[in-house]
This record gives sequence, C-alpha cells and structure tokens, in this order.
Amino acid sequence: MSIKPASKLLLPITIVLSLLFTATAYAAENTPEGVVNGYYAALKARKYEDAYDLLTPRMIDGRTKKEYAADWKNIVDMASVILHEYGISSVEIDGETAKVNAWTRASDVFNTDGIIEKEVDHLILTDGVWKLDATEVSMEAVDM
Repeated sequence: MSIKPASKLLLPITIVLSLLFTATAYAAENTPEGVVNGYYAALKARKYEDAYDLLTPRMIDGRTKKEYAADWKNIVDMASVILHEYGISSVEIDGETAKVNAWTRASDVFNTDGIIEKEVDHLILTDGVWKLDATEVSMEAVDM
C-alpha cells in the first residue's frame, strides 16, 4: 500500500465537497424565509423536485413529485422562462402561519426585458415544518 502525497488527495476531496454542497444547496432552513429562499433557489436552478418538497398538499394539487416537476419543466421550456433573481422584502409570522413578501425578476418569450413579480407567499407550520401553501402575484414592468 502506498501513501499518496497531500496534493494528489486535494482534488478528490474538493470534488466530494463540491458535490455535497450542490446536493444540499436547495435544502431550506426550516423558517418561512428559509423555505421561500429554498423554493426560489430550486426554481432558478430548475430543480423542481426539490421545490416540491417545500409545498403543502394544496400547492401540490394531487400531483406526484415527478408530475409536478414535469409540469414546471414544460411551462418553463415552452415559454423560455429564465428566473434571473429573487429576494425577500419582509416576513410576518403569526403562530402557525406566515406571510413572506418576496419578489422575482424573470424574463420569458413575451417579456424579453424581464418583469418583476411581487409576491405574498403564505406558509403554514405543519408538524413543526414550514411549507409554502399559497402565492399571490402582482406584476410590474422592469425599468431598464
């Protein structure tokens, strides 16, 4: 058995750490803000199955994880949607419910310059876990 120099071990360790970070990058912190950030991060990265895990049955609407992911993929592909950025303006928690005021900037086949969607994301705490339950959206043109 031979011992490899540290420099030869560095690359495999870097690759493993990179894969571990990628696998957990969309895992949401169990707070309303963490869930909303995780949801948009998953959508931006087109990891729709990861987004599914952050939703209540009401948002899932009877679909399996694969059906939900396929629906999102079809919509995004058909409309050439690109989620450029997202953020959170405020968070209000009232017991087992929460409202997160968020925004996204996205473009699509009809809005190539992009639009900002302001959203109120409603979350509920179920068995100690925050889940996205409903979203209200309003749109405005992006000043460029």
